[in-house]
Amino acid sequence: MKRNVITALSLTAVLLCGTTTAFAQEIQAPVAENPSAEAPIPALPERYLAYGRITDIRKENGVIKSITAEDVQDQTVIYIVSEDTLCLDSGRGTQMDINDLKVGDGVYFYHSPAMTMSIPPQTSVEAIVGNMPMDVACARFHTVEAVENTQNGIRITTDQGGLYITVSKDATATSYADNSAFDLADLKEGDRIFTWYEAVAESYPAQAGVNRLVVVPAAEDTETAASPAKISYSKSGLTTKDDVTCVPLRETADALGLTLTWDRDSRTATLESDTRSMDLAEGKDLYVSTTTIPGAVGMTSPGTLGVAPYIADDGAMYVPAEAFEWLVGYDVTEDGTTVTIAAEK
Repeated sequence: MKRNVITALSLTAVLLCGTTTAFAQEIQAPVAENPSAEAPIPALPERYLAYGRITDIRKENGVIKSITAEDVQDQTVIYIVSEDTLCLDSGRGTQMDINDLKVGDGVYFYHSPAMTMSIPPQTSVEAIVGNMPMDVACARFHTVEAVENTQNGIRITTDQGGLYITVSKDATATSYADNSAFDLADLKEGDRIFTWYEAVAESYPAQAGVNRLVVVPAAEDTETAASPAKISYSKSGLTTKDDVTCVPLRETADALGLTLTWDRDSRTATLESDTRSMDLAEGKDLYVSTTTIPGAVGMTSPGTLGVAPYIADDGAMYVPAEAFEWLVGYDVTEDGTTVTIAAEK
């Protein structure tokens, strides 16, 4: 199956992390240049930006697993760290060793919109930005949605089309991995970038100009039609509730090349394949999928699996493995030690 992963939500608000403010702010979507034209309805953000001063760092076997931080309003959040969490030195524009973070540091967190209802709340963190010089704004973090050449450089579309970033021809671009020079001709959809800007044109889409980028290339697609997408879990590392094996929804969806979106207000995740769609509501043990093929009619019989989708302490949503069979087109096999979810051949 051709990999077609679309991140859950996109950052529609332009986020300020200026040097004189104590915390990040969100700016409302700019007004369309033509007042009579209907601007598109803003989508929920792919990620949120939050400022916090570190109060605790939890490690297991020497590896950071979570960072607890308190904002200027004395609100505490636990940020779950994974091996994929990025950490950038904003002043130098280079990768920062996450182990250099310490209690008392003030940093910015780009984190998942999904957050637990616990006290304190918990969420997974995609990127951490530290070392913000007093005279330079902190790095902004975006996912590249489109790239086009212009007379003076390139233009990047991001934030679900809500922001154009113009990159000048003489801009400096480096790789996040090793700080080597990055050829902007290689920039593509799905790459993520750190960049710096202060002025944003109040138009729709909003516009900003930059001359410095740090690029995090998207993972290469290794799946082929001859090798159907699948993922296997050791049952010893999974949660079993009421004898029902549950799997992390985001990780599984990504491995299978499925689209996953999150509605924060209704706390519902929508899982989509090329032909089917299924809503997974937190706390609601009901599973049914419908066709997305134009002009076609088709819906599975609604069913229950004994466990409703839930948000775990790591900030991820978990669902019964069998939920993927309800989506249609996927087989779930389980033995005494392993559960495997795979696209049908």
